[in-house]
Parts: sequence; structure tokens; C-alpha cells
Amino acid sequence: MKKKDLTKKQKILDATVEIIIRDGSAAISTTKVAKKVGISQSNIYLYFKDKRALLDGVYLREIARLEQTPEMKIVLNPDEDIRIRCFTYLKSMYDFSLQNPHSLYVLEQIKLLSKGAPDYLSHLVGSNNPIEELFNAGIKAGVLRKIDRRLTMTVIFSVIEKHTENLQNGVYTESDVPFETVSQMIWAALAIVPYPKDLLSK
Repeated sequence: MKKKDLTKKQKILDATVEIIIRDGSAAISTTKVAKKVGISQSNIYLYFKDKRALLDGVYLREIARLEQTPEMKIVLNPDEDIRIRCFTYLKSMYDFSLQNPHSLYVLEQIKLLSKGAPDYLSHLVGSNNPIEELFNAGIKAGVLRKIDRRLTMTVIFSVIEKHTENLQNGVYTESDVPFETVSQMIWAALAIVPYPKDLLSK
């Protein structure tokens, strides 16, 4: 049995992401990924049993990168004020998207291929979803509107992903449309309490 090479696994994931960015997730095949990496197709199966497992691997890697951002420590801290946690989540998503402009697009593309797309992350990691817990806590505390979390996630992802795309394509600059403008739009859609302008400088 061939020995697994973690560097090669990362190259496979990177190649998959590049194909998704260029052609969309529907275009992914183990043959295309192997060709891009410069390995045989059978080598892919040392790391991922099939195309679905490969896409799951990309999805979980992108989510893990998001969870490692400094702000997520505040977001995931149940002892922190819920208003601060919700606002910090928006800020962490915004900052992450600016630093990783294709990540949210890649995540959305992979979710589109899943029949259970709205619950795709729960399917991968189980019922212990910290972001779902955050939204539930926000609703219970009267900070967030009582709406389906899938709709909440769609608003956040869609607005931030499109904003990042516009910045990349030079439609406008970050000075023209700063974080405050984008976050006010999202906050107005999701929250019951006033926009927390006092948290902007924190």
C-alpha cells in the first residue's frame, strides 16, 4: 500500500479549488484534478474515496480556516455578550473574505451540489454546529430575528461574497463601500436591535 503524502493531499485540495473558481464545482472530476496536480487518478483515491469526499475535504478545509481567524474566539465564547458575538461574526466573515476572496464562493459552489445544501455543514460535522448555536442564542436574547438560520446564512454569505467580488473586479474600492456600509445592510436584515455602531472601533 502506498504511503500518504500530506503535501500531495494539499496539492489535490488546492487543484480542486482552482477548478471550482475557474469552472464551478459541477466541473470537478477526479480525472481533471489528477491531471492538474500531475499525478495518476488512482493517487487521488489514496486520499479521497470519491469525488464527493474530495469536495467534502475542500469544504471542511475552508471552514477550518475560517474558524481559525482571531475573531472567532470571541464569536464562539458563550460568556461574551451575544450582541458582540453576532457583530463580531459579521466582522470575521468580512475580514476572512477580504483575505481569502474566493473562499465563500467555493463554499457556496460545493453546497449547491448537495441535495441537503442548507444543512450541508451539519451533515459533515454533526449537530454540534457552533454558528447555529450562535444564531439560536441571538434569537433567544432578542438580538436576531426569528428566521430560519439557512436564510440568515444566505444573507451573510451572499452579501459579503458579492461585495468581495466587486472589490476584486474594481467595481468600487473599500473606501467607497466600507465595512460599516456592508454590515449595516446585513444587520438591518437579520437583527432586531439597532446597529451596534459603538462596536466598530473595537
